[in-house]
Amino acid sequence: MPTNPTMLDAVAEDLAVWIDQTSSLIALGMAPRGVAPFAAPLSETQKLEYYRDQLFNVDGTPNLQGRTAQMQRLGPQGFRQVYQAVIKAYPQLRVPSPPTQAGPPEVAPETIGGPEV
Repeated sequence: MPTNPTMLDAVAEDLAVWIDQTSSLIALGMAPRGVAPFAAPLSETQKLEYYRDQLFNVDGTPNLQGRTAQMQRLGPQGFRQVYQAVIKAYPQLRVPSPPTQAGPPEVAPETIGGPEV
């Protein structure tokens, strides 16, 4: 503001404040409640299908490019939450557990060191 404000300076200041406040009120009035701007209205099934396609290829193998992109977008905790939801919805995509390994064959104590004395 100039050191000696005139009546026009005061009018300009009032008009700028009014425009700023009015535009904010109009934007808030038009915004949907509880929805992020530009968010698409998707069902839970559609969200799971999207993330399934991002995390896995059609044949069930890991989609490394999609996983990397989602990890960057969601962060580690968000990625974990999404991954667990996808695996819960599509259990066939779960990584199979390794087969249980049998320990070494048991050897009778008398054959280890020769005959007992």
